[in-house]
Amino acid sequence: MYALYERKYMTTINNYGISYNTTAIPLNTYTDKNSNNKNRDQFAELSSLKQNLFLPSQNNQSEKYLKTDHRFARNYTVEEIFNDHVKAEKFENEYLKQEGRFFAISRDTVTGLTYDGYNLETKTGKPEKVRNFSAPSKECLDIAILIKAVSGNKKASLVVSPEEPDKAEIKAVEILEKKINSYDKFQKDNPGYAGYMPWFNHDKKITPNNDWKDQFPGLDNGEWIWSLKTAEHVLKKKGYNELSDRYKKYNDNIANNISNIFYDRQEGKVKADIKFEKNTNGEFSYYPAPNKAPNLSGEHGVHEGMMLNLYVSLFGKNISEDDIKTIWDQIDLKRVEDKYGTTWNGYWGSAHESWAYLILPLRDIPEYKDLFRIREKIRTNYANEKNYPGLATSSLINKDQYFSDAGIPEISTQKVNHNDTFAVYGAYPLLLEFSEKENRSGNYGLAWLENMILADKMQGPLGAGEAGYNDARAFSDVKTIDGSFTNVIAMSGGLENETADMLKDEGKYESFKNILKYKYISSFGNKELNEPVDFAMPPDKVPESIHGDYK
Repeated sequence: MYALYERKYMTTINNYGISYNTTAIPLNTYTDKNSNNKNRDQFAELSSLKQNLFLPSQNNQSEKYLKTDHRFARNYTVEEIFNDHVKAEKFENEYLKQEGRFFAISRDTVTGLTYDGYNLETKTGKPEKVRNFSAPSKECLDIAILIKAVSGNKKASLVVSPEEPDKAEIKAVEILEKKINSYDKFQKDNPGYAGYMPWFNHDKKITPNNDWKDQFPGLDNGEWIWSLKTAEHVLKKKGYNELSDRYKKYNDNIANNISNIFYDRQEGKVKADIKFEKNTNGEFSYYPAPNKAPNLSGEHGVHEGMMLNLYVSLFGKNISEDDIKTIWDQIDLKRVEDKYGTTWNGYWGSAHESWAYLILPLRDIPEYKDLFRIREKIRTNYANEKNYPGLATSSLINKDQYFSDAGIPEISTQKVNHNDTFAVYGAYPLLLEFSEKENRSGNYGLAWLENMILADKMQGPLGAGEAGYNDARAFSDVKTIDGSFTNVIAMSGGLENETADMLKDEGKYESFKNILKYKYISSFGNKELNEPVDFAMPPDKVPESIHGDYK
């Protein structure tokens, strides 16, 4: 059960004996241990928002706002959003502004580093407890939104600064500065991590999660280091030279050591999870972490794992053309013919397996652009055929239980058992597919999103809900970065253009495309892809819940 190595909540992964500490801190008792930090003023507005808008208070106006303002989806129908450009645009902007509420309290106000999210009060949907841990994969998503805001993206700006979008760039830069301060400090305090990050906890300082002491995951870091690299270049282009230089220094350190740490020259494979030990001479040794994922070859290099494989191939030191060929020859991207079109092999076929498309310019390559589009036609047509009101995707079905095995069983290699559920972020590939369409009518992503958040308890004071059952018997009592930021990035057009510009600046863009074209030809050949159907609309709504909506 490797793939919840695919980053999510490893409490469900027993084959490797992994269980994450998911400590949550009650909001009414949580105080920042570093509240006297001289830079705290930069986040005063966010702290004020947390205290005055979301937490229980005597402020009647605030309480009224929480009770009445978040249910905007019911002002529209799926048909209106699909057919009316003006209403679709308005719906999308309202969605983004409400996600800004969660964005504002999604990270520690001093370190700038993400939380996993929040447990929610089951009756009101208000934040109850901080999920006081995170991972580099969540940092990847947070940085992606910040980069889009720095770049001037209007959609991302509505999330970063909902009331004053023109100030989004300044706010984003402040957070990016906090992040690099925290990364540098963590590495100074923990030099064995060599620039990489473990799953971590927020305490008096950032500390490794118990399961990741002296260890770090390749998949999560593979996602994060791409966003770091793109941040460096966007900051430089926007004139933030000093901050860009700090990111460059951090990125250069990673580029200098990544092949020595992650590339197994004997096997010709990129390692997955890494353990390190300090030698008697004071230096560190790195090797595959015991009882965890050994490498990102085979099937595990196809999905999110491709991101670390690509980074090692493009930026690693002393990586030859033969090394690159060996790495990619051992990645099992396979052609799958389905009645709804040609696609690649899924693990579960969950939407999160397309994470790389959010960050990398895969769709600059026509073959991958076609594959991505057809995959979502397959996803929506099966959901429609089986009368699913939402899109089945790996997700937290409640604060303590993660269902990995949801997706598209017809194209997956693993057994899918939980397609009786849906996750709101399952719409992000569709939202990305239609993000280039200036006229928002005809947007299947918005149509499926609307259909899911129309359900009871799928909109609350922090924005959209996380996940639920198709029959409405229960809904997730959490809101997380994974389940929220993916949609925001997709609506903003993904990070693909900014990452493409970075690759061009680095002289790596053609190599990036050549590697992926080579892999495509070796897996799909020259035979034309089958694309027999269009996208499908949601077949029906989620029924009303016997438990009712948030009060």
